[in-house]
Amino acid sequence: MLSYALLPSGQAGGVSCCTSTGMISPGNKAVSSRVSTSSTECFPLRDIAFPTQVVILRLRLKRVRSREGEPEGPVSVRDTMADWVIPEHRTQPVCRGVELKAQMEATIDSPIAAWWLTQASWMVRFQNGPLVLIDPWWRDLFAGDRWGKLLGEFPLEPEEHPEPDLVLCTHWHDDHICPVSIPRLATHFPNLRFVVPNRSVDLLTGWGVEHSRIIPMMGSDSTCVDGINIHAIPAAHEELDINENGAWYLGYVMNFEKSTVLHMGDSRPYPGWHEAFQNASENYDLIFACINGNDNLRHDEAVDLALALNPKLIVPMHYGMDPGNTVDPQIFVDEMMQRAAEINHVVPEVGGRILID
Repeated sequence: MLSYALLPSGQAGGVSCCTSTGMISPGNKAVSSRVSTSSTECFPLRDIAFPTQVVILRLRLKRVRSREGEPEGPVSVRDTMADWVIPEHRTQPVCRGVELKAQMEATIDSPIAAWWLTQASWMVRFQNGPLVLIDPWWRDLFAGDRWGKLLGEFPLEPEEHPEPDLVLCTHWHDDHICPVSIPRLATHFPNLRFVVPNRSVDLLTGWGVEHSRIIPMMGSDSTCVDGINIHAIPAAHEELDINENGAWYLGYVMNFEKSTVLHMGDSRPYPGWHEAFQNASENYDLIFACINGNDNLRHDEAVDLALALNPKLIVPMHYGMDPGNTVDPQIFVDEMMQRAAEINHVVPEVGGRILID
């Protein structure tokens, strides 16, 4: 169960603009209350458990620690979209197409291999185990629409992927639950299953994906698919939004045999977020962490996450594609070297392979 308390304005907590809160038990109607944003802050204290008791919670987040010059909230990012231009040169994948597919299909000697497919999209292979595709994204850069303004090229079209054992999608934004990639993957691989937030199931069924192929998750719940243990953690992207149907945004902790991988989804930190990951696993081999800031994790907050979880390796993501919402990953490297030099980190290359020993 997630507990929460209302604190007088100005106290520590870093969460503001609580639009509605309440709690329900199975079979009961939700009871909600509206809280004045000028006098209170809503402060989550513990993780959420479904389905025995559900918290109706919608919070607009405000950072405790701000960075000079950083816009607050997603509106400023969207305003810059009108200024996009088609780039003269795009970042090229270091490996792509048939060559990349063959590399992904090959057996590995390390416990984990991972390939960055741009933005928050990854392919993960576990040794002697499954191939998992996370947040697959693809757009036609030459269709003459706004996607032609992206800064890099994609290493694989949907049909060029090796057949994954499972697809994980973190939230409804179209660079995560992609309206192009998902239907094409589902058609090309008719047995492929998709793990998605419960509140996004209708997106997939609307694109023709059979309900039997969709595995919904609420947030703070767990499932096991073909030996892959998956624990979902609520994420706070544009806001921390949880109702009786689950969390709007998710991150995933994946465990196969002795290997554990965290894909945080898109999220700002919120009280109890680090603890939720600590409760999900005592040890992390690989963490994929956003660094782009705005309505997402910032580079210094990614270092905070590394210090809290002490993984074997942390890898930055969610930059280098959207010209209105990107950063130089060197700022993450500099912060890691200053504050967490003992924790391994690597800046990925699109189409490049990362091995975890």
